[in-house]
Amino acid sequence: MTTIQMGERTFPLLFTVAEMLQIQQEIGCTASELREKVLGYEKDDDDNVTWGILTDAEKAGKLATLIRILGNAGLEETGEDPDLTEKWILRHMRPGMLLAYGIVAMSEILEGMSMESPGLQEAVTGPVDEILEEQNAKKEPGN
Repeated sequence: MTTIQMGERTFPLLFTVAEMLQIQQEIGCTASELREKVLGYEKDDDDNVTWGILTDAEKAGKLATLIRILGNAGLEETGEDPDLTEKWILRHMRPGMLLAYGIVAMSEILEGMSMESPGLQEAVTGPVDEILEEQNAKKEPGN
């Protein structure tokens, strides 16, 4: 679990299927759309990146909702009272830290979306042909 510090409080963030469903219901987007819908990530034709969260109050509100969902899940998972509210989060977020809070939340989501087990990874990607892997390793420069 990723942790986040806000105000004088540090709390864990947790992203599982339960939070994924809650995000879809409350924020109205999928986990893969969060970067655009909450952080406002946009890239122009010249590869210049802008972050809408820095200028869009609606996106800051969505970020507070996201942190509440992930933070209360993390608190509950660690046996603590899931007492975060959007009002408390908005009061304790520093405007200059909006993007940092968003990046921390997104890192937890990325961690939650990653494979945990070699068995699961193999089920998704298929079995590894060890002989083929050895032959490919011999073909690489320096082997």
